[in-house]
Amino acid sequence: MRLYCDRCGYPKNTCICDYINEINVSLNITVIQHDKEAQHAKNTVKLLSLCIPDTRIVLANNSYDMTTLSKQCNDKHCALIYPSEASIAIENITDSTANEIKTLILIDGSWKQAFGIIKKNPWLENLPAFHFSDAPVSNYLIRHTSVDNALSTLEATAYAINCLEKTDVSALYKAQTALQQNWRGPLDHRRKLP
Repeated sequence: MRLYCDRCGYPKNTCICDYINEINVSLNITVIQHDKEAQHAKNTVKLLSLCIPDTRIVLANNSYDMTTLSKQCNDKHCALIYPSEASIAIENITDSTANEIKTLILIDGSWKQAFGIIKKNPWLENLPAFHFSDAPVSNYLIRHTSVDNALSTLEATAYAINCLEKTDVSALYKAQTALQQNWRGPLDHRRKLP
């Protein structure tokens, strides 16, 4: 039987507790997570919630929690990180607009899953949406993707926080690096860089 760490939740032989440092952010971080992603051992939302313990995780297939979230979202104080025709580059928003944002909402899942979540919850399309025009190259190599310049949910959150409140988010990247270094999966499952 595999033993798991009580703190980080990873198997004891891949425990990353020594690499987890909590960070304080003024933003409320909410992640809408696809149910298949929630079950995936390599999802980065678990790391995100270890470093930012107040992270709120809402399962997209939980209609009660999604309805509750929709009632709590105010289009002036919530921002959705999702590229759409109406989204604007987060790098271009003014300081006054950034200061109005209190809750940052991200979707955790494949691009197809995220699109499905948006279409199933049209209230999300009414929120101010932001995309990245100058995001760093992803360093998350233990998941495959066919999308160029795709970021892990942790990386997307870190970049958005940095753009909006200039907080040091290096603890997030450190945790992700530790997960990758301790990961015991086959090397051929890792993403190839161009």
